[in-house]
Amino acid sequence: MTVNEAYNTYKNTLLSTAVDKVQIVSLLYEGALKFALNASKFMKENNLEDKADNLNKVSGIILALRDSLDQNADKETVEYLTDLYNFLLKETIKANSHNDTEAFGIVIRYLEQLSNIWNNQVMKK
Repeated sequence: MTVNEAYNTYKNTLLSTAVDKVQIVSLLYEGALKFALNASKFMKENNLEDKADNLNKVSGIILALRDSLDQNADKETVEYLTDLYNFLLKETIKANSHNDTEAFGIVIRYLEQLSNIWNNQVMKK
């Protein structure tokens, strides 16, 4: 393998990895939204087991999104997203404790907005 071939292979790997990361974030937002909608439905039905299961999945995804933020990116953006994810986690925990679908609607609306922004601005769908 020549130096140029090695460089091109490396560059292509980086590019495909970057695309994969962008797609993974999109999938995480979609999954969080799906589980949040399920949890809301189960709250209304007073199905505590399925509600808790879906809320745990929402929390896990939000934690993954928060913990995977690139700390080398724009500091203000990282701080804003960290605070937003922490807020969503707090509201998810409150919704679980109080079975409050209206309050949990805030989480759903944020997840919808984040997903739309990501898909329209970043993924350009």
